Amino acid sequence: MLAGVSAQTTWEILEKAPWVFTVGGPRIIMIPATRHSELRRWLWTHGFAFVADRPVQAAGRWYAVMNARYTGTCREPDGLECLCGLTNGQPGCSEYYAVQNEKLKKYRLGLPEGEENEAVGKLIAELEHLSKP
Repeated sequence: MLAGVSAQTTWEILEKAPWVFTVGGPRIIMIPATRHSELRRWLWTHGFAFVADRPVQAAGRWYAVMNARYTGTCREPDGLECLCGLTNGQPGCSEYYAVQNEKLKKYRLGLPEGEENEAVGKLIAELEHLSKP
């Protein structure tokens, strides 16, 4: 179990633990303190599949409790998958999406006009739709 560290620290630890890269190997439980979407992307692009992914609120902050296992099948997830993972329909997901959406809106403010800005705008619209109860 990896908890309370950043997404980057989590994947750096996993990279140094070759036994987790075994098909049918151990399930890894992670609770990243920051950058949930980046950890989800890293896991999918490095051959992991999610067993579970739940939003949990504690001490006024939202966390993602992730459970993944190496399958060896690498894939490129889309932006919404990275932001939400498998949390759709879970208790608290609407509130979690609203918080993720506010982060996206702040991020978008610093982007120049162009493709990336438009892509983030589309994600914001999708999350707004999902965050409605």
